[in-house]
Amino acid sequence: MRFLGPHACEEALERGQLHVLRVAAPVWGRYAKLREAARDAGVVIHQEPMDSLDRRAEGARHQGVLGEGADLRLQEMDELLIRVRERGDAALVLVLDGITDPHNMGAILRSAAAAAVDGVIFPERRSAQVNDTVIRASAGTAGRVPLVRAVNLGRALDELKEAGVWIYGLAAGPASHDYRRESFAGPTALVLGSEGEGLHQKIAERCDQLLEIPMPGGIESLNVSASAAIALFRVLAKREAF
Repeated sequence: MRFLGPHACEEALERGQLHVLRVAAPVWGRYAKLREAARDAGVVIHQEPMDSLDRRAEGARHQGVLGEGADLRLQEMDELLIRVRERGDAALVLVLDGITDPHNMGAILRSAAAAAVDGVIFPERRSAQVNDTVIRASAGTAGRVPLVRAVNLGRALDELKEAGVWIYGLAAGPASHDYRRESFAGPTALVLGSEGEGLHQKIAERCDQLLEIPMPGGIESLNVSASAAIALFRVLAKREAF
């Protein structure tokens, strides 16, 4: 796994996943603290020309810092279900249905980490996967979130329901309720679809309730990562009010 940029490398170092740190000569001094922490952790450190890092990053932005190390560990659905049951009414899960843009997925994972969600579920197919672009877009925080890759997303929703989780799908339409009216008092899963297609029909049908975010400014929709952040922190705010 590559870690692009200083934030991604710092997060990987904190998790013990950083094995090699490469820093470009022009910014060598700027990242002295990062290099010192990496050295103390036994990470192999290299100073390299900027064009060498450009080649290693294959055109992706890296700010003169690139790391190499272990892949993020994905969890099993059973592990997430155990945590959901332990958390009870405080459980909060995010489910991604067809988010194919890695930058959107990374931004969503950053919000999920900030909201301390219990897990993020995404499908094995027709979805961005957790790679170096996603990690960089999350500012390195993707590793803080329990991630579950589901072979069958519909089955994963069924298992959440069996564990007592109430499934909310974010989708504008005549059947949708204003998200501000929900209390989110019990174990909650928020399901988000892609900006182009929204929720797939079979996924929407499995939701207990569809919710929409009102747009008083007349905008048709928000970026999915913005919607995720709004919905996640609405859940937390409503729960704090009780």
